[in-house]
Amino acid sequence: MNRRRFLAFSVSALASSLLAACGGGAGPTPTPTTAPSPTPASAPVQTPVAAASPTPQVAATPTVARPATPFKIGVVVAQTGNLASSGRRHIEGMQLALDELGNTAAGRQLQLLPADSAGNPDQAKTHVRRLVESDKVDVITGFTITPELTAVRDYLHEQKQVTIVSIAGWPPLTRDPKVRSPYIFRSSFCQGQYEFIQAKWAYEKGGYRNIALMAPDYTTGRTVAQIFGDYFKKSGGQIAAEVYPPLDTTDFGPYLQRILQDAANADAVWAWFIGADAIRFMTQYQEFGLKDRYPLLGGAEVGDDPYLPEVGEAALGIVSAINYAARYDRPQNKEFVAKFQQKFNRLPGHLEYWGYITVMILAHALETVKGDTSDEDAFLQAIRNVRFQGPMNEVRFHPEAQGVITTVLVRRVEKLPDGTLGNVVLDEYPNIDDLSF
Repeated sequence: MNRRRFLAFSVSALASSLLAACGGGAGPTPTPTTAPSPTPASAPVQTPVAAASPTPQVAATPTVARPATPFKIGVVVAQTGNLASSGRRHIEGMQLALDELGNTAAGRQLQLLPADSAGNPDQAKTHVRRLVESDKVDVITGFTITPELTAVRDYLHEQKQVTIVSIAGWPPLTRDPKVRSPYIFRSSFCQGQYEFIQAKWAYEKGGYRNIALMAPDYTTGRTVAQIFGDYFKKSGGQIAAEVYPPLDTTDFGPYLQRILQDAANADAVWAWFIGADAIRFMTQYQEFGLKDRYPLLGGAEVGDDPYLPEVGEAALGIVSAINYAARYDRPQNKEFVAKFQQKFNRLPGHLEYWGYITVMILAHALETVKGDTSDEDAFLQAIRNVRFQGPMNEVRFHPEAQGVITTVLVRRVEKLPDGTLGNVVLDEYPNIDDLSF
């Protein structure tokens, strides 16, 4: 990792208007992608610090203090294409944290450098190299989907680049000792954390016995569907059917028809979609008449608060599991929601929450090292030791996996007293980490 270490004051202008339009697709039935063989992780090497040479005593000469250099945060997320809304929302959470901090931490200016991955692994790789080698960022964050992350993991490790993966939930990154890296953390979630809880909840509390699965046909979609299915079957349930539309599906009709044909006896549908796909799916699920026939269990962004104004009553009754809810009853969350609403005039969701805590993690680590990141090992240890009260829980990392320990909520979209729709928390499961399942 290139090390530029004394940073000061100014916020970079962020990416302009981001639209949730069409994005990186996959073929209808591809073979699940295999992640690249990772470079084995090794512990960072301590660099000996040379003793300071004595300075001769001379008459005092007035000096001008050199301002600290900015602490540069590279943010590699989709800002165009089908996943544009995910990147935009994530950056807005980061912006709120910067506002609260006055754009500084420990005397260092915090500077965001967003880069548009467009959900494309090659584009993500190009931006990461530029941010590391040309912009000389201090930390890389983001990665909207797993293929972006797997494309750059080895490079980041080899460069010893401090990285906080703040969206993508690729499990081996934190669960597989051969893939973990001392330089890479995760502040969002791990695929499977929600699904194993939601599957058991569906059987034990939802009373469902036969569920059909739907998810996009790429590595992550198939991974989370398999985890949900495995845990639902372990609980005693059955899987009625599995349907995998391609990413960027505009017409879910043929796939919903397959549910009607192949899962006639199902008592619920579990569906996992993100970005514009999630919005289209929720709308068409009602339009095709499945909403009244099969209760909908939502994964990823199906049923997420920021999409409810657009989706409307098609989202009513969706039960989802995730590690954030805008109406979670905790003082820190109420404060976070109020500030976010004041700035952006809408409720935050999990993507905004992840962006927010990522910046706060970096700020706390910078305070620990008093703004001096010239000793990389000390800064990495400061990140590992971060502990603060966030909107949902105490934010801290699992010492082995280097992923955040989180609270998973099961929530349901209901009509609120003011007539709007919102997620109401049904159950909560604290202290869930990347190795909990």
